[in-house]
Amino acid sequence: MQAIRKCIWRRLGAALCLVLAAVGVARAAIVDLDAYVLNPILGGDGVTPLADGSWVMIIGSGNNVADPMDTWNVTNLIADSTTGDDVILAIVQIDSLFGPGTFGVTVQYDSSVINYVYIRFFEFTNWPIVNMVYWGTSAVYSLGVTLGVATVQFDPGGSLVATNYNNFVAIPEPSTANLLLLVGGMIWAMRASMNRKKDDESPQEKET
Repeated sequence: MQAIRKCIWRRLGAALCLVLAAVGVARAAIVDLDAYVLNPILGGDGVTPLADGSWVMIIGSGNNVADPMDTWNVTNLIADSTTGDDVILAIVQIDSLFGPGTFGVTVQYDSSVINYVYIRFFEFTNWPIVNMVYWGTSAVYSLGVTLGVATVQFDPGGSLVATNYNNFVAIPEPSTANLLLLVGGMIWAMRASMNRKKDDESPQEKET
Protein backbone atom coordinates (compact mmCIF):
# COMPACT_ATOMS: atom_id res chain seq x y z
CA MET A 1 0.00 0.00 0.00
CA GLN A 2 2.81 2.36 0.93
CA ALA A 3 4.60 1.58 -2.33
CA ILE A 4 1.45 2.41 -4.29
CA ARG A 5 1.15 5.75 -2.50
CA LYS A 6 4.78 6.58 -3.27
CA CYS A 7 4.20 5.74 -6.93
CA ILE A 8 1.12 7.98 -7.06
CA TRP A 9 2.97 10.88 -5.42
CA ARG A 10 5.89 10.46 -7.85
CA ARG A 11 3.49 10.61 -10.79
CA LEU A 12 1.76 13.69 -9.38
CA GLY A 13 5.10 15.36 -8.82
CA ALA A 14 6.22 14.60 -12.37
CA ALA A 15 2.96 15.99 -13.76
CA LEU A 16 3.34 19.15 -11.66
CA CYS A 17 6.89 19.62 -12.93
CA LEU A 18 5.69 19.31 -16.52
CA VAL A 19 2.96 21.92 -15.92
CA LEU A 20 5.42 24.33 -14.30
CA ALA A 21 7.89 23.83 -17.11
CA ALA A 22 5.20 24.55 -19.69
CA VAL A 23 4.21 27.72 -17.83
CA GLY A 24 7.85 28.78 -17.65
CA VAL A 25 8.30 28.30 -21.39
CA ALA A 26 5.11 30.25 -22.12
CA ARG A 27 6.24 33.13 -19.92
CA ALA A 28 9.73 33.11 -21.42
CA ALA A 29 8.23 33.63 -24.89
CA ILE A 30 6.55 36.89 -23.87
CA VAL A 31 9.04 39.74 -24.21
CA ASP A 32 8.87 43.47 -23.47
CA LEU A 33 9.61 45.71 -26.46
CA ASP A 34 10.84 49.23 -25.71
CA ALA A 35 9.92 51.08 -28.92
CA TYR A 36 10.73 54.74 -29.56
CA VAL A 37 11.89 57.46 -31.94
CA LEU A 38 14.26 60.24 -30.87
CA ASN A 39 14.07 62.42 -33.97
CA PRO A 40 10.79 64.08 -35.00
CA ILE A 41 8.68 62.09 -37.43
CA LEU A 42 7.89 64.59 -40.19
CA GLY A 43 4.62 65.06 -42.05
CA GLY A 44 3.98 65.22 -45.76
CA ASP A 45 5.77 68.56 -46.19
CA GLY A 46 9.02 66.99 -44.97
CA VAL A 47 9.46 69.79 -42.41
CA THR A 48 6.66 69.84 -39.81
CA PRO A 49 6.78 67.20 -37.03
CA LEU A 50 3.70 65.07 -36.65
CA ALA A 51 1.30 66.61 -34.16
CA ASP A 52 0.64 65.03 -30.79
CA GLY A 53 -2.12 62.51 -31.21
CA SER A 54 -0.98 61.37 -34.66
CA TRP A 55 -1.25 57.61 -34.99
CA VAL A 56 1.61 55.11 -34.97
CA MET A 57 1.24 51.35 -35.38
CA ILE A 58 3.94 49.00 -34.13
CA ILE A 59 3.93 45.94 -36.37
CA GLY A 60 5.65 42.63 -35.77
CA SER A 61 6.57 40.02 -38.36
CA GLY A 62 8.08 36.59 -38.62
CA ASN A 63 10.35 37.74 -41.47
CA ASN A 64 12.14 40.92 -42.54
CA VAL A 65 9.46 41.98 -45.04
CA ALA A 66 6.93 44.75 -44.34
CA ASP A 67 3.82 43.29 -45.94
CA PRO A 68 1.29 45.77 -47.39
CA MET A 69 -1.97 46.88 -45.81
CA ASP A 70 -5.24 45.32 -46.88
CA THR A 71 -7.29 47.22 -49.47
CA TRP A 72 -10.93 47.99 -50.18
CA ASN A 73 -12.10 48.24 -53.81
CA VAL A 74 -8.51 47.77 -54.99
CA THR A 75 -7.12 51.28 -54.41
CA ASN A 76 -8.36 52.28 -50.94
CA LEU A 77 -6.17 51.31 -47.99
CA ILE A 78 -7.31 50.13 -44.55
CA ALA A 79 -4.96 51.68 -41.99
CA ASP A 80 -5.38 49.18 -39.16
CA SER A 81 -4.92 46.08 -41.28
CA THR A 82 -2.08 43.71 -42.13
CA THR A 83 -1.40 40.99 -44.66
CA GLY A 84 0.99 38.07 -44.82
CA ASP A 85 2.53 37.17 -41.45
CA ASP A 86 2.49 40.72 -40.10
CA VAL A 87 0.53 41.54 -36.95
CA ILE A 88 -0.19 44.83 -35.18
CA LEU A 89 1.44 44.70 -31.74
CA ALA A 90 0.17 48.09 -30.59
CA ILE A 91 -1.48 51.29 -31.81
CA VAL A 92 -0.12 54.37 -30.06
CA GLN A 93 -0.06 58.14 -30.55
CA ILE A 94 2.70 60.70 -30.92
CA ASP A 95 3.22 62.17 -27.45
CA SER A 96 6.41 64.27 -27.87
CA LEU A 97 8.11 62.24 -25.12
CA PHE A 98 11.57 63.11 -26.47
CA GLY A 99 10.54 66.30 -28.30
CA PRO A 100 8.05 67.23 -31.05
CA GLY A 101 6.95 64.35 -33.26
CA THR A 102 8.38 61.60 -31.07
CA PHE A 103 7.04 58.80 -28.88
CA GLY A 104 8.19 56.06 -26.56
CA VAL A 105 6.25 53.04 -25.37
CA THR A 106 6.70 49.53 -23.99
CA VAL A 107 4.60 46.73 -25.46
CA GLN A 108 4.73 42.95 -25.20
CA TYR A 109 5.06 40.37 -27.95
CA ASP A 110 5.55 36.64 -28.40
CA SER A 111 9.21 36.09 -29.26
CA SER A 112 8.48 32.58 -30.50
CA VAL A 113 6.46 34.09 -33.37
CA ILE A 114 7.73 37.65 -33.87
CA ASN A 115 11.33 38.14 -35.01
CA TYR A 116 11.18 41.56 -36.69
CA VAL A 117 9.37 44.84 -36.11
CA TYR A 118 8.65 48.13 -37.86
CA ILE A 119 6.32 51.10 -37.45
CA ARG A 120 3.66 52.60 -39.69
CA PHE A 121 2.82 56.24 -38.97
CA PHE A 122 0.12 58.65 -40.14
CA GLU A 123 -0.28 62.42 -40.32
CA PHE A 124 -3.74 62.09 -38.83
CA THR A 125 -5.08 62.56 -35.29
CA ASN A 126 -8.71 61.42 -35.56
CA TRP A 127 -9.97 57.84 -35.52
CA PRO A 128 -10.67 55.99 -37.71
CA ILE A 129 -8.03 56.97 -40.24
CA VAL A 130 -9.95 57.95 -43.38
CA ASN A 131 -9.69 60.08 -46.54
CA MET A 132 -6.45 61.25 -48.17
CA VAL A 133 -3.66 60.94 -45.61
CA TYR A 134 0.14 61.24 -45.62
CA TRP A 135 1.80 58.20 -44.08
CA GLY A 136 5.04 56.25 -44.00
CA THR A 137 6.90 53.30 -42.55
CA SER A 138 10.25 52.74 -40.91
CA ALA A 139 12.80 50.13 -41.89
CA VAL A 140 12.27 46.59 -40.60
CA TYR A 141 14.44 45.80 -37.57
CA SER A 142 15.55 42.45 -36.21
CA LEU A 143 14.62 41.90 -32.57
CA GLY A 144 17.41 41.00 -30.19
CA VAL A 145 16.34 40.05 -26.68
CA THR A 146 18.45 40.78 -23.59
CA LEU A 147 17.15 39.75 -20.17
CA GLY A 148 13.60 39.55 -21.49
CA VAL A 149 13.64 42.97 -23.14
CA ALA A 150 14.03 44.04 -26.78
CA THR A 151 14.85 47.68 -27.55
CA VAL A 152 14.35 49.33 -30.94
CA GLN A 153 14.97 52.92 -32.01
CA PHE A 154 13.11 53.27 -35.29
CA ASP A 155 14.94 56.38 -36.49
CA PRO A 156 18.69 55.83 -35.92
CA GLY A 157 19.53 57.53 -39.24
CA GLY A 158 17.47 60.68 -38.61
CA SER A 159 13.89 61.79 -39.06
CA LEU A 160 11.28 59.53 -40.64
CA VAL A 161 8.99 61.24 -43.17
CA ALA A 162 5.39 60.53 -44.19
CA THR A 163 6.13 60.42 -47.91
CA ASN A 164 3.16 58.31 -49.04
CA TYR A 165 -0.23 59.85 -49.84
CA ASN A 166 -3.24 57.56 -50.22
CA ASN A 167 -6.97 57.34 -49.61
CA PHE A 168 -7.96 55.37 -46.51
CA VAL A 169 -11.31 53.85 -45.66
CA ALA A 170 -12.75 52.29 -42.52
CA ILE A 171 -14.73 49.07 -42.83
CA PRO A 172 -17.59 49.48 -40.33
CA GLU A 173 -18.39 46.69 -37.90
CA PRO A 174 -21.97 45.39 -37.91
CA SER A 175 -24.22 47.62 -35.81
CA THR A 176 -26.39 46.28 -33.00
CA ALA A 177 -29.47 46.79 -35.16
CA ASN A 178 -27.95 44.73 -37.97
CA LEU A 179 -27.06 41.96 -35.53
CA LEU A 180 -30.60 41.93 -34.14
CA LEU A 181 -32.00 41.70 -37.66
CA LEU A 182 -29.63 38.83 -38.40
CA VAL A 183 -30.63 36.92 -35.25
CA GLY A 184 -34.33 37.61 -35.94
CA GLY A 185 -33.94 36.25 -39.47
CA MET A 186 -32.28 33.09 -38.17
CA ILE A 187 -35.10 32.52 -35.64
CA TRP A 188 -37.71 33.06 -38.34
CA ALA A 189 -35.94 30.60 -40.65
CA MET A 190 -35.79 27.98 -37.89
CA ARG A 191 -39.51 28.35 -37.15
CA ALA A 192 -40.39 28.16 -40.82
CA SER A 193 -38.35 24.99 -41.15
CA MET A 194 -40.10 23.42 -38.14
CA ASN A 195 -43.53 24.33 -39.55
CA ARG A 196 -42.65 22.75 -42.88
CA LYS A 197 -41.63 19.54 -41.13
CA LYS A 198 -44.98 19.42 -39.31
CA ASP A 199 -46.86 19.97 -42.55
CA ASP A 200 -44.89 17.19 -44.23
CA GLU A 201 -45.90 14.59 -41.62
CA SER A 202 -48.12 11.77 -42.91
CA PRO A 203 -51.73 11.36 -41.62
CA GLN A 204 -50.68 8.21 -39.76
CA GLU A 205 -47.91 10.08 -37.96
CA LYS A 206 -50.37 12.83 -36.98
CA GLU A 207 -52.85 10.23 -35.60
CA THR A 208 -50.18 8.64 -33.43
